[in-house]
Amino acid sequence: MITGFNHTSFTVQNLERALCFWTEGLGFKAASVSERTGDWQARVTGVPGARLKIAHLFGHGHHVEFIEYLEAVGCTLALEPNMAGVAHVCLEVDNIVSTVATLIALGATGQGELVDVESGPVRCCRAIYIREPNGVIIELVQLPNEIK
Repeated sequence: MITGFNHTSFTVQNLERALCFWTEGLGFKAASVSERTGDWQARVTGVPGARLKIAHLFGHGHHVEFIEYLEAVGCTLALEPNMAGVAHVCLEVDNIVSTVATLIALGATGQGELVDVESGPVRCCRAIYIREPNGVIIELVQLPNEIK
């Protein structure tokens, strides 16, 4: 039986770039950054010879983990939102236009365009998909009561 939601994790090419983006741009706080090696690490990930650097960030009621493989590095895929298995994280913001500008300055790129949602349970909100510098897809939403 599930007793809680522990964390969300992303594998990235450049941990330092992720830390800068998620702390400076999104306001998360880094709790720990460490290197991990050993047989248990390879066994839990299912990646033989895994040596990695891992960071744990906290903020906005969530725990986000970033992993950079230092050994047993896999290939980087150009994943798109419509591909099965691709994930994204959705963050609520109070000013979507200024948030996007800040994140673009920190290396984000546009995935989609800023739209006013016209139907569904979140109609009247504003939303956009962006990619952070390591390619993680982030959806930003500004709820109706926050739209200025």
